[in-house]
Amino acid sequence: MSKLMPLEFKSQRIIITKILAEQYGTDENNIIKNFNNNKSRFIEGKHYFKLQGEELKKFKLVVNNVHDQIISNKTTILTLWTDRGAARHAKILDTDEAWEVYETLEETYFNIKAKIPNLSKELQAIIMIDEKTVQMDNRILNLENTMTIDYSQQEELRTLATRKVVAILGGKNTPAYKELNKKAFSSIWKDYKRIVDVNSYKNTAVKDLMFARQVIIDWKPIRELELMIKGCNSAR
Repeated sequence: MSKLMPLEFKSQRIIITKILAEQYGTDENNIIKNFNNNKSRFIEGKHYFKLQGEELKKFKLVVNNVHDQIISNKTTILTLWTDRGAARHAKILDTDEAWEVYETLEETYFNIKAKIPNLSKELQAIIMIDEKTVQMDNRILNLENTMTIDYSQQEELRTLATRKVVAILGGKNTPAYKELNKKAFSSIWKDYKRIVDVNSYKNTAVKDLMFARQVIIDWKPIRELELMIKGCNSAR
């Protein structure tokens, strides 16, 4: 077995698919195929990690700076196999070569005592800092995805909807406004909740605020309500 370049993620020794395939005497597509055919046997976070987006970008930057572009810049999704994940693949392949290689990996590469032996303490510290940065970025991203609009933003949407309905009804002094304003407001918020996928405009996500504004600006009443508005205002 050739000497492996040590790689870590979240304080765990890991191995990428390409290297795992080379060590097991098979090709990368076979590893991927075996995984896809046995997904129920693999648990993310236990047997493997799947990196993409900003998390992958930062991981590639650290690894490629140390190990000469072992991860292609074209890679958009990267699977990292843990000790247990590598064992699963050895079991699925079920060849003498795979098992012999795994035993060696278990005793050497995945041995916690052998953690990053070829890297200086300074570089190990840099990798740890970068991993913490990725984790923090992910927490911020999750927060942004779940944070809802504040009171002033709620008022902005409510005011925008009010102006839209008043304009559709022809003004506050029209017969249509006097007779149909409740129906029109009910209609615009019903459509809003369906399109933005919320149970109340107050629960609109911050990340969806621009989209939410546009939903109100572009809103049009259904044909039935439109005819009722025209009928009311034409009877003046």
